[in-house]
Amino acid sequence: MKPSAFDYARPRSVAEAVEALSSTESSRVLAGGQSLIPAMNFRLAEMSLLVDICDVDGLGTVSCDAAGVRVGAAATQTRVLDDADAAQAVPGLRAALRHVGHLQIRNRGTVCGSLAHADPAAELPALALASDALIGIAGPRGRREVTAADFVTGPFTTVVEDGELVTDALFRRPPSGAVTVVDEVCRRAGDFALAGLVAVVEAQDGAVRTARLVGFGLRGVPTRLRNAEDVLAGWAGDHSIEAITEAVAADTTEVFDDTHAPGWYRRDAVTALVVRTVRSVLESHAAP
Repeated sequence: MKPSAFDYARPRSVAEAVEALSSTESSRVLAGGQSLIPAMNFRLAEMSLLVDICDVDGLGTVSCDAAGVRVGAAATQTRVLDDADAAQAVPGLRAALRHVGHLQIRNRGTVCGSLAHADPAAELPALALASDALIGIAGPRGRREVTAADFVTGPFTTVVEDGELVTDALFRRPPSGAVTVVDEVCRRAGDFALAGLVAVVEAQDGAVRTARLVGFGLRGVPTRLRNAEDVLAGWAGDHSIEAITEAVAADTTEVFDDTHAPGWYRRDAVTALVVRTVRSVLESHAAP
């Protein structure tokens, strides 16, 4: 199928992009288009105006500072994946992007586009939550920043309003010495996850000191596994996993149960990912 008819704008500034988006009630932003264009072709998304932001000044940049890595809305996933400074500052970016689709998709797809699309099974919204990211949004009333915890409100739904666009995302540096792991269960490499985990773990003296855990592919939004985080404080590799299993079960009472996988499978899968992740981190710390 082909998309329905639409007008096309290619602004050169954020102000021009906002003006174009505000000119009609039915407009959408085009960055990488890896999710939007297929939806348009299947007539799942229709609009009167498509606003291409690829030439907007400043939106293709990736910059690092003491706070973390700021990714512009037009920066491709490959651009971020290949940035050595970004990988050193926020290792989770490279770890997450290695799971995203395939090379051809990453060459066009954007980091901020994935955040704005808010697919429940996507890695980058989960990483944003795990790193306490800030998402910049521009609109008719000016610029605002929203925390990752407040940004995604439901499946494929965010706080971005009509006439607004995501301009950038700041992924914060993890604590010094922390290890970031992105792991998932999927049918084939490049598929969306049936269940996934982003973990930022600090270890000391053979035990977990702190852990920040975010599950994805479980429900409509990325999920902080707070009970599991509490249980893991002080957990060592030779400890029983029963407490972790019970904690993850408490964190995942509302899990997708669909044709791709039943809820119990997703719960068991993310439990296994948590255990595998913390054991791997502890083993790496114990290695000479």
